[in-house]
Amino acid sequence: MITIPIKVIDIRSKDPFVMLAKETASKLFLKHTDVVIVKSSTAELSAYPVVVTEIIENDTIGISPRNADHLGVKDGNQVTLSARKKPLSYKYITDKIDGKIWDQNEINTIVNDISNRRLTSLEISTFALVSQFKGFDNNELVGITRSMAEAGTQFDFEEPTYDKHSIGGIPGNKITPVIVSIAAAAGLLIPKTSSRAITSPSGTADTMEVLANVDFTPEELSELAPKVRGMIAWNGGLNLAPLDSIVIEVKKELGIDPRDQMLASIVSTKLAMGVDKLVFDIPTGPQTKMKDNVEALEFAHSMINLCRQLDIRVEAALTLGDQPLGRNIGPALEAVEALQVLEGKGTASVIEKSVELAGILLEMGGLANLGQGSTIAHEYIKSGKALAKFQEIVETQGGNKGVTSKSVDIAEYTVEVKALMDGYIQAIDSKRITAVANAAGTPKHKTAGIRLNFRKGDFVHEGDALFTIYSPSESKLATAVQVATTSPPFIIEGMIIRRVGSISQEKSVRLT
Repeated sequence: MITIPIKVIDIRSKDPFVMLAKETASKLFLKHTDVVIVKSSTAELSAYPVVVTEIIENDTIGISPRNADHLGVKDGNQVTLSARKKPLSYKYITDKIDGKIWDQNEINTIVNDISNRRLTSLEISTFALVSQFKGFDNNELVGITRSMAEAGTQFDFEEPTYDKHSIGGIPGNKITPVIVSIAAAAGLLIPKTSSRAITSPSGTADTMEVLANVDFTPEELSELAPKVRGMIAWNGGLNLAPLDSIVIEVKKELGIDPRDQMLASIVSTKLAMGVDKLVFDIPTGPQTKMKDNVEALEFAHSMINLCRQLDIRVEAALTLGDQPLGRNIGPALEAVEALQVLEGKGTASVIEKSVELAGILLEMGGLANLGQGSTIAHEYIKSGKALAKFQEIVETQGGNKGVTSKSVDIAEYTVEVKALMDGYIQAIDSKRITAVANAAGTPKHKTAGIRLNFRKGDFVHEGDALFTIYSPSESKLATAVQVATTSPPFIIEGMIIRRVGSISQEKSVRLT
Protein backbone atom coordinates (compact mmCIF):
# COMPACT_ATOMS: atom_id res chain seq x y z
CA MET A 1 0.00 0.00 0.00
CA ILE A 2 1.20 3.52 -0.80
CA THR A 3 -0.10 7.01 -0.11
CA ILE A 4 -0.34 9.07 -3.27
CA PRO A 5 -1.91 12.34 -4.56
CA ILE A 6 -4.68 12.23 -7.14
CA LYS A 7 -5.22 14.16 -10.35
CA VAL A 8 -8.78 14.55 -11.59
CA ILE A 9 -8.93 13.87 -15.33
CA ASP A 10 -11.93 14.06 -17.68
CA ILE A 11 -12.31 10.28 -17.93
CA ARG A 12 -15.73 8.95 -18.91
CA SER A 13 -16.25 5.29 -18.15
CA LYS A 14 -18.90 3.21 -16.42
CA ASP A 15 -16.26 1.08 -14.70
CA PRO A 16 -13.95 2.83 -12.21
CA PHE A 17 -10.28 2.83 -13.19
CA VAL A 18 -7.14 4.68 -12.25
CA MET A 19 -4.35 5.87 -14.51
CA LEU A 20 -0.82 5.51 -13.21
CA ALA A 21 2.76 5.59 -14.46
CA LYS A 22 4.76 2.41 -14.96
CA GLU A 23 7.04 3.22 -12.03
CA THR A 24 4.06 3.60 -9.70
CA ALA A 25 2.63 0.28 -10.85
CA SER A 26 5.97 -1.38 -10.19
CA LYS A 27 5.97 -0.21 -6.58
CA LEU A 28 2.75 -2.17 -6.04
CA PHE A 29 3.92 -5.16 -8.10
CA LEU A 30 0.74 -4.86 -10.18
CA LYS A 31 -0.12 -7.34 -12.92
CA HIS A 32 -2.42 -6.45 -15.81
CA THR A 33 -5.18 -8.63 -14.31
CA ASP A 34 -5.08 -6.96 -10.89
CA VAL A 35 -7.68 -4.72 -9.31
CA VAL A 36 -6.68 -1.91 -6.94
CA ILE A 37 -8.36 -0.39 -3.91
CA VAL A 38 -8.41 3.41 -3.68
CA LYS A 39 -9.25 4.79 -0.23
CA SER A 40 -9.84 8.31 1.02
CA SER A 41 -10.66 9.29 4.59
CA THR A 42 -14.39 8.83 3.91
CA ALA A 43 -14.84 6.25 1.13
CA GLU A 44 -13.22 3.62 -1.05
CA LEU A 45 -13.67 1.91 -4.40
CA SER A 46 -12.28 -0.94 -6.46
CA ALA A 47 -10.80 0.12 -9.77
CA TYR A 48 -8.93 -1.27 -12.76
CA PRO A 49 -5.38 0.08 -13.10
CA VAL A 50 -4.36 1.47 -16.48
CA VAL A 51 -0.60 1.98 -16.92
CA VAL A 52 0.17 4.97 -19.16
CA THR A 53 3.10 7.05 -20.27
CA GLU A 54 3.31 10.86 -20.36
CA ILE A 55 -0.32 11.49 -19.31
CA ILE A 56 0.36 10.90 -15.62
CA GLU A 57 3.64 11.69 -13.88
CA ASN A 58 5.19 9.24 -11.47
CA ASP A 59 3.81 9.08 -7.91
CA THR A 60 0.40 10.43 -8.99
CA ILE A 61 -2.79 8.65 -10.05
CA GLY A 62 -5.52 9.94 -12.34
CA ILE A 63 -9.21 9.35 -11.57
CA SER A 64 -12.49 10.55 -13.07
CA PRO A 65 -14.57 13.43 -11.62
CA ARG A 66 -17.31 10.92 -10.78
CA ASN A 67 -14.95 8.76 -8.72
CA ALA A 68 -13.38 11.84 -7.13
CA ASP A 69 -16.87 12.88 -5.97
CA HIS A 70 -17.49 9.41 -4.55
CA LEU A 71 -14.19 9.52 -2.63
CA GLY A 72 -14.74 13.12 -1.58
CA VAL A 73 -11.37 14.28 -2.92
CA LYS A 74 -10.01 17.02 -5.18
CA ASP A 75 -6.86 17.61 -7.19
CA GLY A 76 -3.79 17.06 -5.05
CA ASN A 77 -5.59 15.30 -2.17
CA GLN A 78 -3.93 12.17 -0.81
CA VAL A 79 -5.43 8.70 -1.07
CA THR A 80 -4.08 5.23 -0.34
CA LEU A 81 -3.59 2.80 -3.20
CA SER A 82 -3.14 -0.96 -2.82
CA ALA A 83 -3.50 -4.15 -4.83
CA ARG A 84 -6.78 -5.84 -3.99
CA LYS A 85 -7.16 -9.44 -2.92
CA LYS A 86 -10.26 -11.24 -4.19
CA PRO A 87 -13.01 -10.38 -1.63
CA LEU A 88 -14.49 -13.20 0.42
CA SER A 89 -17.92 -11.89 -0.57
CA TYR A 90 -17.30 -12.94 -4.17
CA LYS A 91 -16.71 -16.52 -3.02
CA TYR A 92 -20.07 -16.41 -1.21
CA ILE A 93 -21.73 -15.15 -4.38
CA THR A 94 -20.27 -17.90 -6.57
CA ASP A 95 -21.16 -20.52 -3.94
CA LYS A 96 -24.79 -19.65 -4.69
CA ILE A 97 -24.35 -21.13 -8.17
CA ASP A 98 -24.06 -24.55 -6.50
CA GLY A 99 -27.14 -23.97 -4.36
CA LYS A 100 -25.55 -22.45 -1.26
CA ILE A 101 -28.00 -20.81 1.18
CA TRP A 102 -26.45 -17.68 2.66
CA ASP A 103 -26.46 -17.06 6.41
CA GLN A 104 -26.80 -13.55 7.80
CA ASN A 105 -23.05 -12.99 8.19
CA GLU A 106 -22.49 -13.91 4.54
CA ILE A 107 -25.36 -11.66 3.48
CA ASN A 108 -23.94 -8.73 5.45
CA THR A 109 -20.50 -9.25 3.88
CA ILE A 110 -21.93 -9.30 0.35
CA VAL A 111 -24.16 -6.27 0.90
CA ASN A 112 -21.44 -4.22 2.59
CA ASP A 113 -18.84 -5.01 -0.07
CA ILE A 114 -21.18 -4.03 -2.91
CA SER A 115 -22.45 -0.94 -1.04
CA ASN A 116 -18.90 0.23 -0.41
CA ARG A 117 -17.83 -0.43 -4.02
CA ARG A 118 -15.33 -3.16 -3.15
CA LEU A 119 -16.51 -5.32 -6.06
CA THR A 120 -16.02 -4.76 -9.78
CA SER A 121 -18.94 -4.54 -12.20
CA LEU A 122 -18.17 -8.06 -13.41
CA GLU A 123 -18.38 -9.39 -9.85
CA ILE A 124 -21.60 -7.46 -9.25
CA SER A 125 -22.95 -8.98 -12.48
CA THR A 126 -22.44 -12.41 -10.94
CA PHE A 127 -24.52 -11.31 -7.94
CA ALA A 128 -27.28 -10.06 -10.25
CA LEU A 129 -27.25 -13.28 -12.28
CA VAL A 130 -27.45 -15.61 -9.27
CA SER A 131 -30.31 -13.41 -8.00
CA GLN A 132 -32.06 -13.91 -11.34
CA PHE A 133 -31.55 -17.63 -11.78
CA LYS A 134 -31.24 -18.94 -8.21
CA GLY A 135 -33.36 -16.47 -6.27
CA PHE A 136 -33.53 -16.18 -2.48
CA ASP A 137 -35.36 -18.26 0.08
CA ASN A 138 -37.51 -16.45 2.66
CA ASN A 139 -34.75 -16.03 5.26
CA GLU A 140 -32.29 -14.78 2.64
CA LEU A 141 -34.82 -12.28 1.29
CA VAL A 142 -35.60 -10.87 4.72
CA GLY A 143 -31.90 -10.80 5.62
CA ILE A 144 -30.82 -9.08 2.41
CA THR A 145 -33.60 -6.49 2.69
CA ARG A 146 -32.69 -5.63 6.28
CA SER A 147 -28.94 -5.57 5.51
CA MET A 148 -29.46 -3.28 2.50
CA ALA A 149 -31.41 -0.82 4.66
CA GLU A 150 -28.78 -0.85 7.42
CA ALA A 151 -25.94 -0.22 4.94
CA GLY A 152 -27.10 3.35 4.28
CA THR A 153 -28.94 6.26 5.90
CA GLN A 154 -31.81 5.35 8.22
CA PHE A 155 -34.64 7.65 9.30
CA ASP A 156 -36.86 7.63 12.37
CA PHE A 157 -39.56 10.30 12.39
CA GLU A 158 -40.91 9.07 15.75
CA GLU A 159 -44.48 8.94 14.44
CA PRO A 160 -46.42 6.78 11.95
CA THR A 161 -44.89 7.32 8.51
CA TYR A 162 -46.70 6.65 5.23
CA ASP A 163 -45.59 6.08 1.66
CA LYS A 164 -46.76 5.20 -1.81
CA HIS A 165 -44.70 3.19 -4.28
CA SER A 166 -45.18 2.02 -7.86
CA ILE A 167 -43.14 -0.58 -9.71
CA GLY A 168 -43.52 1.62 -12.81
CA GLY A 169 -43.65 0.33 -16.33
CA ILE A 170 -46.04 2.82 -17.92
CA PRO A 171 -45.30 6.35 -19.17
CA GLY A 172 -47.18 9.29 -17.68
CA ASN A 173 -47.70 7.88 -14.18
CA LYS A 174 -47.70 11.31 -12.51
CA ILE A 175 -49.97 10.48 -9.57
CA THR A 176 -47.39 10.81 -6.76
CA PRO A 177 -47.67 14.63 -6.34
CA VAL A 178 -51.45 14.27 -6.09
CA ILE A 179 -51.34 11.40 -3.57
CA VAL A 180 -48.69 13.08 -1.40
CA SER A 181 -50.72 16.31 -1.37
CA ILE A 182 -53.95 14.58 -0.33
CA ALA A 183 -52.29 12.50 2.40
CA ALA A 184 -50.32 15.47 3.77
CA ALA A 185 -53.41 17.72 3.69
CA ALA A 186 -55.16 15.07 5.79
CA GLY A 187 -52.33 15.28 8.33
CA LEU A 188 -50.48 12.07 7.50
CA LEU A 189 -46.68 12.21 7.37
CA ILE A 190 -45.52 11.15 3.90
CA PRO A 191 -41.85 11.99 3.16
CA LYS A 192 -41.82 10.53 -0.35
CA THR A 193 -38.45 9.66 -1.88
CA SER A 194 -38.35 9.03 -5.62
CA SER A 195 -35.92 8.26 -8.41
CA ARG A 196 -34.96 10.14 -11.54
CA ALA A 197 -35.59 8.42 -14.86
CA ILE A 198 -32.81 6.70 -16.74
CA THR A 199 -34.52 5.56 -19.94
CA SER A 200 -38.20 6.35 -19.22
CA PRO A 201 -39.64 9.79 -20.11
CA SER A 202 -39.81 10.97 -16.50
CA GLY A 203 -39.26 9.82 -12.95
CA THR A 204 -41.22 11.37 -10.10
CA ALA A 205 -38.11 13.29 -9.02
CA ASP A 206 -37.78 14.68 -12.58
CA THR A 207 -41.38 15.87 -12.54
CA MET A 208 -41.07 17.48 -9.11
CA GLU A 209 -37.72 19.06 -10.04
CA VAL A 210 -39.54 21.13 -12.68
CA LEU A 211 -41.25 22.92 -9.81
CA ALA A 212 -38.83 22.78 -6.88
CA ASN A 213 -35.56 21.48 -5.47
CA VAL A 214 -35.53 17.72 -4.81
CA ASP A 215 -31.94 17.27 -3.63
CA PHE A 216 -31.83 17.30 0.18
CA THR A 217 -29.50 16.02 2.86
CA PRO A 218 -30.90 13.54 5.40
CA GLU A 219 -30.78 16.28 8.02
CA GLU A 220 -32.79 18.69 5.84
CA LEU A 221 -35.43 16.10 5.04
CA SER A 222 -35.73 15.10 8.70
CA GLU A 223 -36.33 18.73 9.65
CA LEU A 224 -38.66 19.82 6.82
CA ALA A 225 -40.93 16.79 6.31
CA PRO A 226 -42.66 16.85 9.73
CA LYS A 227 -43.35 20.59 9.38
CA VAL A 228 -45.04 20.44 5.98
CA ARG A 229 -46.20 16.78 6.40
CA GLY A 230 -45.21 15.79 2.87
CA MET A 231 -42.19 16.04 0.59
CA ILE A 232 -41.07 14.67 -2.77
CA ALA A 233 -37.29 14.25 -2.70
CA TRP A 234 -34.70 12.56 -4.89
CA ASN A 235 -33.49 9.38 -3.22
CA GLY A 236 -30.04 9.54 -4.84
CA GLY A 237 -28.71 12.14 -2.42
CA LEU A 238 -29.91 10.36 0.70
CA ASN A 239 -27.77 7.21 0.47
CA LEU A 240 -30.74 4.90 1.04
CA ALA A 241 -29.88 1.21 0.52
CA PRO A 242 -26.78 2.06 -1.57
CA LEU A 243 -26.52 -1.45 -3.03
CA ASP A 244 -29.62 -0.78 -5.11
CA SER A 245 -28.23 2.15 -7.13
CA ILE A 246 -25.02 0.21 -7.78
CA VAL A 247 -26.65 -3.04 -8.88
CA ILE A 248 -29.30 -1.33 -11.03
CA GLU A 249 -26.70 -0.20 -13.57
CA VAL A 250 -25.50 -3.79 -14.00
CA LYS A 251 -29.05 -5.15 -14.28
CA LYS A 252 -29.82 -2.75 -17.10
CA GLU A 253 -26.67 -3.80 -18.98
CA LEU A 254 -27.63 -7.47 -18.57
CA GLY A 255 -31.27 -6.85 -19.47
CA ILE A 256 -32.54 -8.60 -16.33
CA ASP A 257 -34.66 -7.59 -13.34
CA PRO A 258 -34.51 -10.36 -10.69
CA ARG A 259 -37.86 -10.60 -8.90
CA ASP A 260 -36.43 -11.19 -5.42
CA GLN A 261 -33.89 -8.40 -5.90
CA MET A 262 -36.71 -6.05 -6.94
CA LEU A 263 -38.59 -6.90 -3.75
CA ALA A 264 -35.52 -6.37 -1.58
CA SER A 265 -34.71 -3.07 -3.30
CA ILE A 266 -38.18 -1.63 -2.84
CA VAL A 267 -38.70 -2.72 0.75
CA SER A 268 -35.18 -1.87 1.93
CA THR A 269 -35.66 1.80 0.98
CA LYS A 270 -39.00 1.87 2.82
CA LEU A 271 -37.39 0.27 5.86
CA ALA A 272 -34.57 2.82 5.73
CA MET A 273 -37.12 5.67 5.55
CA GLY A 274 -38.90 4.37 8.64
CA VAL A 275 -42.13 3.69 6.71
CA ASP A 276 -44.88 2.04 8.77
CA LYS A 277 -47.69 1.92 6.20
CA LEU A 278 -47.40 1.64 2.44
CA VAL A 279 -49.77 1.61 -0.52
CA PHE A 280 -48.24 -0.31 -3.41
CA ASP A 281 -49.22 0.37 -7.03
CA ILE A 282 -48.74 -2.57 -9.42
CA PRO A 283 -49.50 -1.51 -13.02
CA THR A 284 -50.57 -4.64 -14.87
CA GLY A 285 -50.69 -5.33 -18.59
CA PRO A 286 -48.77 -6.83 -21.53
CA GLN A 287 -46.27 -3.93 -21.69
CA THR A 288 -45.61 -3.64 -17.95
CA LYS A 289 -43.38 -5.60 -15.56
CA MET A 290 -46.45 -7.63 -14.56
CA LYS A 291 -47.89 -9.11 -17.75
CA ASP A 292 -51.17 -10.37 -16.28
CA ASN A 293 -53.22 -10.46 -13.09
CA VAL A 294 -51.85 -13.84 -12.02
CA GLU A 295 -48.27 -12.60 -12.10
CA ALA A 296 -49.22 -9.31 -10.42
CA LEU A 297 -51.17 -11.06 -7.67
CA GLU A 298 -48.26 -13.38 -6.94
CA PHE A 299 -45.91 -10.41 -6.67
CA ALA A 300 -48.36 -8.57 -4.39
CA HIS A 301 -48.51 -11.53 -1.99
CA SER A 302 -44.69 -11.74 -1.97
CA MET A 303 -44.47 -8.02 -1.17
CA ILE A 304 -47.05 -8.28 1.63
CA ASN A 305 -45.29 -11.31 3.13
CA LEU A 306 -41.89 -9.60 3.12
CA CYS A 307 -43.25 -6.35 4.57
CA ARG A 308 -45.14 -8.20 7.30
CA GLN A 309 -41.91 -9.78 8.53
CA LEU A 310 -40.30 -6.33 8.67
CA ASP A 311 -43.24 -4.68 10.48
CA ILE A 312 -44.45 -2.66 7.51
CA ARG A 313 -48.18 -2.78 6.77
CA VAL A 314 -48.81 -2.76 3.04
CA GLU A 315 -51.91 -2.64 0.84
CA ALA A 316 -51.28 -3.53 -2.80
CA ALA A 317 -53.45 -2.38 -5.71
CA LEU A 318 -53.35 -3.99 -9.14
CA THR A 319 -53.92 -1.13 -11.61
CA LEU A 320 -54.56 -0.93 -15.35
CA GLY A 321 -51.34 -0.58 -17.31
CA ASP A 322 -52.37 -1.28 -20.88
CA GLN A 323 -51.64 2.28 -22.07
CA PRO A 324 -49.96 5.48 -20.82
CA LEU A 325 -51.71 7.14 -17.89
CA GLY A 326 -53.38 10.44 -18.67
CA ARG A 327 -52.51 12.73 -21.57
CA ASN A 328 -49.08 14.20 -20.79
CA ILE A 329 -45.69 12.47 -20.89
CA GLY A 330 -42.39 14.12 -19.92
CA PRO A 331 -41.30 15.98 -16.75
CA ALA A 332 -42.80 19.44 -17.34
CA LEU A 333 -45.90 18.16 -19.11
CA GLU A 334 -46.55 15.68 -16.30
CA ALA A 335 -46.12 18.45 -13.74
CA VAL A 336 -48.77 20.41 -15.66
CA GLU A 337 -51.21 17.48 -15.62
CA ALA A 338 -50.64 16.74 -11.92
CA LEU A 339 -51.37 20.39 -11.12
CA GLN A 340 -54.46 20.29 -13.32
CA VAL A 341 -55.73 17.33 -11.29
CA LEU A 342 -55.12 19.24 -8.06
CA GLU A 343 -56.92 22.21 -9.60
CA GLY A 344 -59.93 19.97 -10.19
CA LYS A 345 -59.77 19.85 -13.98
CA GLY A 346 -57.45 16.98 -14.80
CA THR A 347 -57.78 13.82 -16.86
CA ALA A 348 -60.36 11.37 -15.48
CA SER A 349 -58.00 8.37 -15.42
CA VAL A 350 -55.37 10.30 -13.43
CA ILE A 351 -57.96 11.61 -10.98
CA GLU A 352 -59.45 8.17 -10.44
CA LYS A 353 -56.14 6.40 -9.86
CA SER A 354 -54.88 9.17 -7.59
CA VAL A 355 -57.91 9.30 -5.30
CA GLU A 356 -58.24 5.51 -5.13
CA LEU A 357 -54.64 5.05 -3.95
CA ALA A 358 -54.72 8.12 -1.70
CA GLY A 359 -57.97 6.77 -0.28
CA ILE A 360 -56.26 3.54 0.74
CA LEU A 361 -53.70 5.59 2.71
CA LEU A 362 -56.49 7.51 4.44
CA GLU A 363 -58.15 4.21 5.38
CA MET A 364 -54.84 2.82 6.68
CA GLY A 365 -54.42 6.00 8.75
CA GLY A 366 -57.84 5.65 10.34
CA LEU A 367 -59.16 8.76 8.60
CA ALA A 368 -61.75 6.93 6.50
CA ASN A 369 -63.85 3.81 6.83
CA LEU A 370 -63.04 0.84 4.63
CA GLY A 371 -64.19 1.54 1.08
CA GLN A 372 -64.81 5.25 1.76
CA GLY A 373 -61.25 6.52 1.38
CA SER A 374 -61.47 7.51 -2.28
CA THR A 375 -64.57 9.65 -1.65
CA ILE A 376 -62.85 11.54 1.15
CA ALA A 377 -59.64 11.83 -0.90
CA HIS A 378 -61.65 13.39 -3.74
CA GLU A 379 -63.08 15.94 -1.30
CA TYR A 380 -59.56 17.17 -0.58
CA ILE A 381 -59.20 17.96 -4.30
CA LYS A 382 -62.63 19.54 -4.70
CA SER A 383 -62.16 21.72 -1.62
CA GLY A 384 -58.79 23.00 -2.83
CA LYS A 385 -57.00 21.71 0.30
CA ALA A 386 -54.81 19.29 -1.68
CA LEU A 387 -53.71 22.04 -4.10
CA ALA A 388 -52.93 24.39 -1.20
CA LYS A 389 -50.86 21.68 0.48
CA PHE A 390 -48.94 20.94 -2.72
CA GLN A 391 -48.20 24.64 -3.20
CA GLU A 392 -46.92 24.71 0.39
CA ILE A 393 -44.70 21.68 -0.28
CA VAL A 394 -43.31 23.28 -3.46
CA GLU A 395 -42.54 26.52 -1.61
CA THR A 396 -40.92 24.61 1.28
CA GLN A 397 -38.71 22.81 -1.23
CA GLY A 398 -37.56 26.11 -2.73
CA GLY A 399 -40.08 26.51 -5.56
CA ASN A 400 -42.26 29.48 -6.50
CA LYS A 401 -45.13 30.43 -4.24
CA GLY A 402 -48.61 29.68 -5.55
CA VAL A 403 -47.51 27.50 -8.48
CA THR A 404 -50.26 26.59 -10.98
CA SER A 405 -50.52 24.52 -14.14
CA LYS A 406 -50.27 27.70 -16.22
CA SER A 407 -46.93 28.73 -14.69
CA VAL A 408 -45.00 25.71 -16.02
CA ASP A 409 -42.89 26.22 -19.15
CA ILE A 410 -42.86 23.56 -21.89
CA ALA A 411 -40.71 23.21 -25.01
CA GLU A 412 -41.28 25.71 -27.82
CA TYR A 413 -40.85 23.39 -30.82
CA THR A 414 -43.84 21.20 -31.56
CA VAL A 415 -45.27 18.98 -34.27
CA GLU A 416 -48.50 17.05 -34.56
CA VAL A 417 -48.41 13.39 -35.61
CA LYS A 418 -51.57 12.61 -37.57
CA ALA A 419 -53.62 9.50 -38.29
CA LEU A 420 -53.05 7.97 -41.72
CA MET A 421 -56.47 6.27 -41.86
CA ASP A 422 -59.93 6.16 -40.32
CA GLY A 423 -60.36 3.56 -37.59
CA TYR A 424 -60.36 2.66 -33.93
CA ILE A 425 -57.24 2.93 -31.76
CA GLN A 426 -56.65 -0.71 -30.99
CA ALA A 427 -53.59 -0.05 -28.80
CA ILE A 428 -51.07 2.58 -27.73
CA ASP A 429 -47.62 1.06 -27.47
CA SER A 430 -46.00 2.39 -24.28
CA LYS A 431 -42.48 1.39 -25.32
CA ARG A 432 -42.82 3.25 -28.62
CA ILE A 433 -44.26 6.30 -26.85
CA THR A 434 -41.24 6.23 -24.55
CA ALA A 435 -38.88 5.97 -27.52
CA VAL A 436 -40.45 9.04 -29.17
CA ALA A 437 -40.36 11.04 -25.93
CA ASN A 438 -36.72 10.12 -25.32
CA ALA A 439 -35.84 11.13 -28.89
CA ALA A 440 -37.51 14.49 -28.23
CA GLY A 441 -35.19 15.02 -25.27
CA THR A 442 -36.70 13.42 -22.14
CA PRO A 443 -35.75 12.92 -19.39
CA LYS A 444 -32.65 15.17 -19.64
CA HIS A 445 -34.56 18.08 -21.16
CA LYS A 446 -37.47 18.55 -18.79
CA THR A 447 -39.58 20.67 -21.16
CA ALA A 448 -39.66 17.92 -23.79
CA GLY A 449 -42.41 15.33 -24.06
CA ILE A 450 -45.65 14.22 -25.68
CA ARG A 451 -49.29 15.14 -25.29
CA LEU A 452 -51.77 12.44 -26.32
CA ASN A 453 -55.00 13.61 -27.94
CA PHE A 454 -56.74 10.24 -28.07
CA ARG A 455 -57.00 7.11 -25.92
CA LYS A 456 -57.32 3.41 -26.61
CA GLY A 457 -60.76 2.62 -28.07
CA ASP A 458 -61.34 6.09 -29.56
CA PHE A 459 -62.36 6.45 -33.20
CA VAL A 460 -60.15 8.71 -35.30
CA HIS A 461 -60.40 10.10 -38.82
CA GLU A 462 -57.57 10.32 -41.29
CA GLY A 463 -55.70 13.55 -40.58
CA ASP A 464 -56.65 13.80 -36.90
CA ALA A 465 -53.71 14.79 -34.66
CA LEU A 466 -53.02 11.68 -32.59
CA PHE A 467 -50.42 13.34 -30.40
CA THR A 468 -48.17 16.37 -30.20
CA ILE A 469 -44.40 16.14 -29.69
CA TYR A 470 -42.63 18.89 -27.73
CA SER A 471 -38.87 19.40 -27.95
CA PRO A 472 -36.35 22.10 -26.98
CA SER A 473 -34.57 21.88 -30.34
CA GLU A 474 -35.58 21.47 -33.97
CA SER A 475 -33.03 18.70 -34.51
CA LYS A 476 -34.35 16.61 -31.61
CA LEU A 477 -37.89 17.24 -32.81
CA ALA A 478 -36.99 15.95 -36.28
CA THR A 479 -35.45 12.83 -34.74
CA ALA A 480 -38.55 12.24 -32.63
CA VAL A 481 -40.78 12.54 -35.71
CA GLN A 482 -38.61 10.01 -37.52
CA VAL A 483 -38.91 7.59 -34.59
CA ALA A 484 -42.70 8.09 -34.49
CA THR A 485 -42.94 7.48 -38.24
CA THR A 486 -40.71 4.40 -38.25
CA SER A 487 -42.43 2.75 -35.26
CA PRO A 488 -45.90 4.31 -34.89
CA PRO A 489 -47.06 4.18 -31.23
CA PHE A 490 -50.76 4.21 -32.18
CA ILE A 491 -52.13 0.99 -33.69
CA ILE A 492 -55.27 1.86 -35.68
CA GLU A 493 -57.62 -0.73 -37.16
CA GLY A 494 -61.07 -0.81 -38.70
CA MET A 495 -63.91 -2.81 -37.21
CA ILE A 496 -62.92 -5.84 -39.33
CA ILE A 497 -59.56 -7.10 -38.12
CA ARG A 498 -59.29 -10.02 -40.57
CA ARG A 499 -61.53 -11.65 -43.17
CA VAL A 500 -61.80 -15.42 -43.16
CA GLY A 501 -64.01 -16.77 -45.97
CA SER A 502 -65.23 -20.03 -47.47
CA ILE A 503 -64.96 -18.99 -51.13
CA SER A 504 -62.31 -21.09 -52.84
CA GLN A 505 -59.37 -19.10 -54.16
CA GLU A 506 -59.40 -21.23 -57.32
CA LYS A 507 -63.08 -20.64 -58.06
CA SER A 508 -63.49 -17.05 -57.01
CA VAL A 509 -66.05 -15.08 -59.04
CA ARG A 510 -64.95 -11.98 -60.92
CA LEU A 511 -67.62 -9.34 -61.37
CA THR A 512 -67.52 -7.25 -64.51
